[in-house]
Amino acid sequence: MLVRNDKGIYSLSSFNNFKNLVCGFSTVGFGNMKPAGASQKTETDKNRSNFFRALSLTDPDFVTAQQIHGNRIAVLNRNNKEKEIKGVDGLVTKERNLFLLVFVADCLPILAFDPDKKIVGIAHAGWRGTLGKIAVNLITTLTRLGSNAEDILVGFGPAIEFCHYEVGADVAAKFNRAGLGKSVLRSISGKIYLDLKQANVEQLTNVGISKGNIDITPKACTYESADFYSYRQEKPNLSGEIACLIGLRND
Repeated sequence: MLVRNDKGIYSLSSFNNFKNLVCGFSTVGFGNMKPAGASQKTETDKNRSNFFRALSLTDPDFVTAQQIHGNRIAVLNRNNKEKEIKGVDGLVTKERNLFLLVFVADCLPILAFDPDKKIVGIAHAGWRGTLGKIAVNLITTLTRLGSNAEDILVGFGPAIEFCHYEVGADVAAKFNRAGLGKSVLRSISGKIYLDLKQANVEQLTNVGISKGNIDITPKACTYESADFYSYRQEKPNLSGEIACLIGLRND
C-alpha cells in the first residue's frame, strides 16, 4: 500500500521492509519533475534535488526513460548514469547506487524488486504501453538477468482510477482483442472506462507473479488527489508530473 511520510513522499509499504531499497513517489509539493523544454530544466533540476534530499540521497546517480508510450525496457549499468535512455518506457539494473526514474500524471508506474538477486526495475504504463505488455517485458527482463518470477515483488504507484479514465470504443476493442476484456468497464449510460491496474495485474499473474506479491493501493487516484498531477484533470495545460524512483544503496 502507498503510505505518505512527513516529508511529503509516498512509498510502498511492502518495499519499506528492505534496508537498502529506496523507493519513493514525489508530490505536487516538490513541483514538476519533468521539464517540457529547456526553459524548465533549471526549475526541474532544483525540484529533483529537493526530492532526492528528502529520500536521503545526496547527488545520486540516476537514469530516466524517454517515455514514448511504448513497451521497451533498457538494462542499465554505471555508464548510463545521468542519461535519458531514448526509445524506452522501462528501466532495469543490478547496479547499486544507480537510481531509476519515470514520471507520471495519470499513467501507471510499475516498480519491481527481486530481493534475492538484488535487481530493480521500473516502467511507465499508459494504455498503449499496457496494451503492448510492458509489464510482461519488465518481468521477463528481470528473469533474463537471473530472477525467478515467484521471487519478484511488484508495486503500483499513483495512477488514474478507472472511474475517471474514459476511453473510446476503438481502445476498448483493442483491449478485448488482446484478451484484457476484464479491464474494460461499461456504465449504464454506455460510457466505456479502462482499468489500467486490472489490465496490468492480469499480465503480471500470467507471467508468474503471484497476486500476493503485487502491492496495490485501491484508491491512489491522480485525478482525485491534490497530491498528484493529472493530465485528465488539467488538460490541455498539464502543469507537471511526479517522479517515481527505485534503486538500491550499497550495503
